[in-house]
Amino acid sequence: MSGICEREDELLDALGAGYVGAELESHVMSCASCSELRSVAGALLDDRAMAMMEAPVPSSGTMWWRMRLRQRQEAAATAQRTLIIGQAVTLAVAIALLVSFFGSEVAVGVREAVATIRVSTPILLAIATSLLAAPIAGWVAVRGK
Repeated sequence: MSGICEREDELLDALGAGYVGAELESHVMSCASCSELRSVAGALLDDRAMAMMEAPVPSSGTMWWRMRLRQRQEAAATAQRTLIIGQAVTLAVAIALLVSFFGSEVAVGVREAVATIRVSTPILLAIATSLLAAPIAGWVAVRGK
C-alpha cells in the first residue's frame, strides 16, 4: 500500500454520491492510493446497495401491529406519569396531615385550618387514606394489564 493522498476524502464523497467526475477519474488512474481506495470502497458501496435492495419490507399488517403496540406503550407511559403526579400530591397532603396532627410550630396554621373545617378526626383519616390508596390502586390496575 502506498502513501495517503490528500484527495481521498474527495474520492470517498464522490463514490458515496455515485458520480466521479472526469478530473477525479484521471487522478484515480494516476494515483495508486486512490486507485486502491476506489476498488475497496467501491466494493463496499456495491455490497451496501445490494443489501438494501434485498432487505425485506415488512407487510402492512406487521407495520399496523407495530404502530398499535407503540400507541399502547405511549398511552401507558402517559398514564404512569399521571399516577406519579397523583402520588406526589397525595404524599404532600399526607405529610401536611401528619404535621398538623402530631404537632410542630410550623404547622399551627394548618391545624387552625383543619379546626375551622369542623370535621372529625376519623373522617379526616378516612379521606387521607383514600387519597393515598387511589393512586396506588390506579398504578396496580395499569400495571396488571
